[in-house]
Amino acid sequence: MSRLFKKFSAISLILTVLAPLGGCIKDELPGMEVDILDVSADTDGLLNVIYNQSDIDVYLAPEVDPAGLCLAFVLSEGATIAPDPASVSDYSSPRKFSVTSEDRNWTKEYTVRVRYSSLPTEYDFENWEQPERMRYQIPYELDETGDSRLRIWASGNEAYNFLTNKHDDYTVFPTQPTDEAYSGKKAAKLVTRLTGQIDKPMAAGNLFIGRFDASMREPKESTMFGLPFSGKPLRIKGYYKYRSGGLTLKSGVEDKCRIQAVLYRTDKDVKHLNGFNIRTSPNIAGRAELLDGSDTPGEGYVAFDLEFRYDKEVDRDALARGGYNLAVIFSASAGGDSYDGADGSTLLVDGVRIICE
Repeated sequence: MSRLFKKFSAISLILTVLAPLGGCIKDELPGMEVDILDVSADTDGLLNVIYNQSDIDVYLAPEVDPAGLCLAFVLSEGATIAPDPASVSDYSSPRKFSVTSEDRNWTKEYTVRVRYSSLPTEYDFENWEQPERMRYQIPYELDETGDSRLRIWASGNEAYNFLTNKHDDYTVFPTQPTDEAYSGKKAAKLVTRLTGQIDKPMAAGNLFIGRFDASMREPKESTMFGLPFSGKPLRIKGYYKYRSGGLTLKSGVEDKCRIQAVLYRTDKDVKHLNGFNIRTSPNIAGRAELLDGSDTPGEGYVAFDLEFRYDKEVDRDALARGGYNLAVIFSASAGGDSYDGADGSTLLVDGVRIICE
């Protein structure tokens, strides 16, 4: 079964840390699938893998030499790949692979890039793109050369994409760019939407560092929060503007936004946190959180400055090796993890800075 179908047909799909919803699409015809489903390495230094349509980012610990790296790929049933990954042992530059379907009628090109645990610490949401086969937009960052795109941010738009009757207007999606920026030309705009689903009626607009994978059987597992980070964050700062949509649909209280950042330890059993454990995992070392996400005063942006509070000592050696992930999460409705929120609640975010020790 293709990665795309598994993403959207197994169950009702989560729309945020905070707000999943349901929907399904028809399966592809047998033999058409050209997906790379999983990536593994011949080293313990593989920290994370981020799938972005035809681009795959492989995050490695700093001590791993990409020139001697071997990767293995799990493909759609019956599909083949060229060149043979077993013959490739140098990923010091991007490598291209071609996957051909079982019926030999379909081919897709993939680019595999190695990344290290050095997330940017400044985010202005100036650059947005439309993923392949989708109708929404998502922000991307540029690497230090300004040439290569870093796909750091994810949202639940990927699920909502199949509930909009093939609408081509990206502004119908919960997560979108806006010209109403604090600085520069663009900012992130998150809007809570009604879904039309009885059991999961609200989809809170959200944006988070990590990836969204709706192939999981349990919706809250779809949000894979965090990417490797090698600094100890002390504060997260930025600018936001919030307007509540009124009373939440289920709980009947005034809707509020949520801004939070979490630093947590990864290990062989915990590669990422998700909607189930982002607040409770024993791997969490520190957290910064906006405690009152009420409407902001005035008509413009206001500053937020949130301090990281640590309950556990950070292992400096593990931190330097990329053994910790940083998750930053924005949501237009704080109660979205119980599918609650107010239609039209809107959060704008810009000029985010992570201040490290």
